[in-house]
Amino acid sequence: MSVGHVARIFENKGISTVTLLSKSFQHLATQMNIPRVLITNNYVGRTVGLPNDTKGQTATISKAIDLFEKADSPNTIIEI
Repeated sequence: MSVGHVARIFENKGISTVTLLSKSFQHLATQMNIPRVLITNNYVGRTVGLPNDTKGQTATISKAIDLFEKADSPNTIIEI
């Protein structure tokens, strides 16, 4: 089961989600119909950012929260 499947299960139960994916998985976000997705240019396994890069990680999480608050349609995909 992927993070996209988990997001859809949560969404079906009324719990909103934001999924963070590396750019290499962008095509899957579209195919899987994931509700809200933030695409990053970071490496797989480091989607939020490099280890110990507090500033970069905080910026990524802030953008995810913005997407959570401002997405006004299903299947919103934002690339940063």
